[in-house]
Amino acid sequence: MATDRTTIIRGPGSVTYGGQTLFDANGINASLDSSTGEIPSSVSGNIGTMKTDQTGKVTLTPCGQVSAALVALLFPYGNPTIGSSACGSTDRPLVVHSLAGTKVSFLNAVLSKMPEIYLSPVKTAFGSLEFSAALAKGKAPGDANSLYKVETGTYGLGAPDPSGIVGVQYSAEFGDLTIDDTADGWTVTPEVTLQPVVVDSVGTIDWTIADVACTAKCTPIGLTEAQILAALPVAQARGSLVGGSDDLVITGGTGGLTVTLKNASLVQGPLQWGNTALRVGEIGFTAHRSFSSGTPGPLFTVAYNAPTSA
Repeated sequence: MATDRTTIIRGPGSVTYGGQTLFDANGINASLDSSTGEIPSSVSGNIGTMKTDQTGKVTLTPCGQVSAALVALLFPYGNPTIGSSACGSTDRPLVVHSLAGTKVSFLNAVLSKMPEIYLSPVKTAFGSLEFSAALAKGKAPGDANSLYKVETGTYGLGAPDPSGIVGVQYSAEFGDLTIDDTADGWTVTPEVTLQPVVVDSVGTIDWTIADVACTAKCTPIGLTEAQILAALPVAQARGSLVGGSDDLVITGGTGGLTVTLKNASLVQGPLQWGNTALRVGEIGFTAHRSFSSGTPGPLFTVAYNAPTSA
C-alpha cells in the first residue's frame, strides 16, 4: 500500500518555558531516553535487557531575540547555591507546541546547558541550549503524566519579531585594559555541571548543582605587547591565586547586553609575528567568585540594555 504524503507529520514549532516563548533558529530536537542494562550469563551471554531509567532532553538555538526576561531565564546559574536542587520545590514544564497543533509537554524540566553568548554587531546573541527532563514530583514511571503528556490545541504563540534583534558594537574594560574593538567579537561560555539524583525505586528525579564556570575570549584590536604581558599573571608567585579584584565588563550599546565576569583573570594571551598575523592572538579570561564573611558572591552576570525611548 502506497504512503499518502498528506499523512506525513512535519513542520516547525516553538517552546514555552518559565513564562517565556523561545523561537528557534534551525529546529527543535526532543528525545525521551530509556536507559538500559544488560543481564549477562556466562553460559549464554546476554540473556536480556533491563530498563534502568528514563529522562528527556530538548535542544534548540534561539533565533536571536533578546529581552530582560529571556536573559533571566537563560542564565539562572550566575550566583548558584552549590549543592542545591536544580528542579526546586515546584515542577516547571517545558512545552513544545507545533504549528500543526500538537503539544508535547515535559512536565519537570531544567535548563541543563546555558547558551554561549556572542557579542558582535553581526551575530545573534545566543548559541545552542539544552533542557533536561525528569519525572514529575511524586510520580513513578507507570503513572499518567509522569514524564510527559501529549495534547492537541490550536497554535497561538505567534512568530518572532525581527525588531527585537539588534546588532550593537561591544567594548570591554579589565583593570587598566580597554578593548574597544575585536577581530570577530566576544564569545562568553557559561557552564553548569548538574549531577543526577537517582533513587532505586523510580530512577532520576532531580539534579544537584555541582559546579559553575564562566570564560570569555576575543581577539583584541589595538593592544600592545606590553599591555598583554602586564595583564597576564606570569609575575605572580607560584601557588598564588590568579583571581584578582578586577571584573571583566563587556558592554554593548542600546539594545545590547552587558556581561560581567567577576574577579576575572587573563589566563591566555598569545603574541604572534608574521606577514599577515595580528600581533595579539585570541585572549581568554576566566571568572572567579568572591567571598564576603564566608558567603560566595556571583560568578557572572548578564544584563539587557533596553533601548531608550526617543
